[in-house]
Amino acid sequence: MSQTYFSKLDSSEKESRLAQFALTKGNVTVWVKGEDKKHFLPVAEFTKSRSELILDSKNLLFPVGKEVLCSFEFRGMFFFSKVKMNLNIMGSVMLHFDSILYKSEKRGSYRLLTFPIYEVYVEFDLGEMYQGGKVVQIKNKTNQTGLFKNFLKIVEKDNADELSNSISKHRVQDLSASGLSIHIGELESDHFLKETSFKNIKIVFTDETILVPEAKVMYLVDYITSDKNLKKYKVGIHFVDVPELVDERISGKINKLLREIDFNKDFENLT
Repeated sequence: MSQTYFSKLDSSEKESRLAQFALTKGNVTVWVKGEDKKHFLPVAEFTKSRSELILDSKNLLFPVGKEVLCSFEFRGMFFFSKVKMNLNIMGSVMLHFDSILYKSEKRGSYRLLTFPIYEVYVEFDLGEMYQGGKVVQIKNKTNQTGLFKNFLKIVEKDNADELSNSISKHRVQDLSASGLSIHIGELESDHFLKETSFKNIKIVFTDETILVPEAKVMYLVDYITSDKNLKKYKVGIHFVDVPELVDERISGKINKLLREIDFNKDFENLT
């Protein structure tokens, strides 16, 4: 069963999203229901009075008035609608949005398993740790920085590349808009006790970095490995009071790592 569901936008939200999207000069995807072929067309502007996206194209792919399906991505979210194709007096193709505009969402359990397919890392500043409202200084946690670095090089090659000053970097195991999980070694466990908070953590993708203002450790549990002599833990991190723009950026990256065709097929099933 699909994990995607669609919420309807009211008229003011619809108008706002279309107008904002047009400013990005992005592409819309247009296709006929039931057909595999998708057409990607550049947007030029939005006409509010007629609720139309004017495309930067004069290639009329379908007959005037033909009802087709349309989708576009904006701020990490996907939007869908039935539209009708037309031409304006200048000969440019227009998409008339006289139907409902939907926003696709994922259910709360939706998480992306990043490891080992996707290279996603998270960086914590251990100098900005908080336990019970008090700052925990990294120098008071351990004075074995050299030993710690060597340990990471030996047993944490996949999960923690390096410790530079107070920055601790780890390979993300799974990711959602509300949090992530990582694996750590025994020497690191004191830094990730339950309820420990971090300021300004960085989620590092191959092509961009997203800053999350605050995150909190929700759990620290044993992680079973094939080596009984190697103690490891799984840490669950929750993003606290995530700003809307940050939430949209994280969701956008997750969506881009998935096949967009899945959303299109779900919308077809809805219509």
